[in-house]
Amino acid sequence: MDLRQLTTFLEVAETGSLRRAATRLRVVETALSRQMRLLEAEFGVALFRRHGRGLALTEAGHTLRDRATPLLAGLAQLKAELSGQAPLRGRVTIGLPWLLLERLSAALAQGFIPAHPEVNIRFVAGFADQVRELLLAGQVDLGLLFDPTPSRALALEPLLAEEMVLIGPAGAGYQLDRPVPFRHLASVPLVMPNPRNPFRQRVEALAAARGLALDVRFEVEATAPQKVLAVQGVAQMLGSRQAVRAELAAGTLGAAPLRPALRRTLALATHRDRPAGLVARRLAETLRAEAAAWVAAGDFLPAPGVRG
Repeated sequence: MDLRQLTTFLEVAETGSLRRAATRLRVVETALSRQMRLLEAEFGVALFRRHGRGLALTEAGHTLRDRATPLLAGLAQLKAELSGQAPLRGRVTIGLPWLLLERLSAALAQGFIPAHPEVNIRFVAGFADQVRELLLAGQVDLGLLFDPTPSRALALEPLLAEEMVLIGPAGAGYQLDRPVPFRHLASVPLVMPNPRNPFRQRVEALAAARGLALDVRFEVEATAPQKVLAVQGVAQMLGSRQAVRAELAAGTLGAAPLRPALRRTLALATHRDRPAGLVARRLAETLRAEAAAWVAAGDFLPAPGVRG
């Protein structure tokens, strides 16, 4: 049996006539009849029942038609995809930090989505450890994670880096061109995520290595309430410059980098045991291009080991 025989079989099944099928396929009727006999001999069952008006499918013929139709359609779609002629279609889920949700969705709305209107994208925003667990559980196809915890199950590709800054009220006198020493963190009240948060654990480990005790007054996961506390001068936060761009421009917050610098890396993560499909691979290509554009614009730094 070959694909040509299956294609021929479906044509005969649709027309119910060797003569009409032969006309459509532009082959002689005797050759078509021989192909059907060979197919029946291979399966060892009758596929057609002959009657005065032509051919009718037997029960086995119906089964073969129902199985062969999606098979051949899938092969045709695969051929078109491999040749680059088929429109990209399907569904993909991406997990990403809250910080990048608005910016990335806007970028995709301008480029990827208009180019591939038959692709459905689901965004799931969360912290790095949350996105990591979703990726391990197979609930997202692609993940963008800051400083992800290594796992043998995940393939991690660094995309960009970011220098974290200390953010406080306007009266704190912080400026982006005037770094403050790391030990300064021990002299101000802080608002940070919960103790299980990887970024907080990293900061506390660096402080402990220097013999510093941090004064964490508030524990808040989301950035928005952290900014409220910082604006009011109740606590200061360690965060992304991108997250407070509007407040810095308005002068309601000030920010200063630390010395030594405190940086984090954004990685593209995929599951090693669940290879990404075509839609996910194409989206991953777009994510790489967007990250490179953000670095080129000066909004982020090149990832460690990646030349800018």
